[in-house]
Amino acid sequence: MKFTKETRNAGRGRRDLLSVAGAALATGLAGCSGALERDGDGNGNENEDGNDGDSDSGSDGDSTDAAELRETLAAADPYRMHQYGPSHVGNAGGAGPTSDVDAVWTFREGADDSHYEIGTPAVVDGTVYVPENHSVGDDGAETVVYALDGATGEIEWEWTYPRGTAFGSTVVAEGAVVLGLGGSVVALEADAGTERWRLERDFSDAVTVADGTVYAINTTYADPPTLVAIDLETGRERWTEPLADERMFWPTPPAVADGTVYQGGVELTALSTADGERLWSKDFGNAVTGPPTVTDDACYVPLGDGTVAALESDGTLRWRQSVERGGRGSGLHPVSSPAVADGTLYVTSAWRLTALDADDGAQRWTTETAGDRPPVVADGVVYASGLNVMEAYDGAEGDRLWRYETDASSSSGDKVAPVVGETAFFPSAGLHALRGADATSD
Repeated sequence: MKFTKETRNAGRGRRDLLSVAGAALATGLAGCSGALERDGDGNGNENEDGNDGDSDSGSDGDSTDAAELRETLAAADPYRMHQYGPSHVGNAGGAGPTSDVDAVWTFREGADDSHYEIGTPAVVDGTVYVPENHSVGDDGAETVVYALDGATGEIEWEWTYPRGTAFGSTVVAEGAVVLGLGGSVVALEADAGTERWRLERDFSDAVTVADGTVYAINTTYADPPTLVAIDLETGRERWTEPLADERMFWPTPPAVADGTVYQGGVELTALSTADGERLWSKDFGNAVTGPPTVTDDACYVPLGDGTVAALESDGTLRWRQSVERGGRGSGLHPVSSPAVADGTLYVTSAWRLTALDADDGAQRWTTETAGDRPPVVADGVVYASGLNVMEAYDGAEGDRLWRYETDASSSSGDKVAPVVGETAFFPSAGLHALRGADATSD
């Protein structure tokens, strides 16, 4: 099953351009460099012209298959926000597809329009929540947030923001869908798509939700930029705290764990969730390029000089390790937000995927990849995605397991392809629900 509509993104203002520029800093301009070369790996994922992302549902008309998939997705651990939760560990908590994949459905098809944009989805209780930009009339644009049936891609509800704009990762928590859109933070009711509240400032599109609080950055044009804690139920401010003074600030989504907010930008700042009190800050001499990943005993920070730093809970440096980068992209050396599982850290840097020992930063393996976005891990398999390619790798050795391609030619932002219920949801010229070919051929 697929849904198609000619789309393009228009009307981005100064704040939206800055948001895209900040994402480019964090990704080394990776998302806007055009289609990557297809290498024809022989895994059965490409036809003569390459996989164009037009796959119809493999179970079209088969209500039994759809019901089984819906049940599987509803029972799986959810993907609520960037890297699964407020601590951003990037671990799915269940299995994903390990062999060649097919699209069981594709929502929209934006490959014919270079201005089309679809965001990182959230997947909760069998429903997929995702924002999309598309054109309206001859020269207008709007952003629409959709709730989709995770088994079929059919629309359950939609909510329209009146202009096309940049957006961050979708967040779903405590019955609300939360997004940064066009300088606003918007909360929608997850079951109906009605607006709960909207707070209009000059917010970055990077938001995180934890324990009933939305954390958002009143952004670069604020003087100084501030972290704002917002009540998820009412939209009222709980507290604000300045983040950087007299310096350009590129905000990343905050990470939240054990009563502490970790905010990246020109430095890493740790604040109390109770009142915003600054606990400590760490200046690495280089910008933080993605949200930190927080585990029980460490905070892992990706940096713009091509290194990853591991900190103790009090901000003491445990180790700092250089990460190999691929040979493509800009001259920048940013590292993605890490995913952590079973004592191993997984990061991408300019089309290279690297596994590091979480205890000491030692490299375990590294390999070239078509993915440049933050990876995720599911049951020992690492999933890396990029502009028009998603790949899966054995987490222990780095061997590639499968590869899926689309015809996407442009995109922006630091998207993630989450894995939930043995299904990978790949945002690339539309949203593709990918499952193992054996599971889609019955």
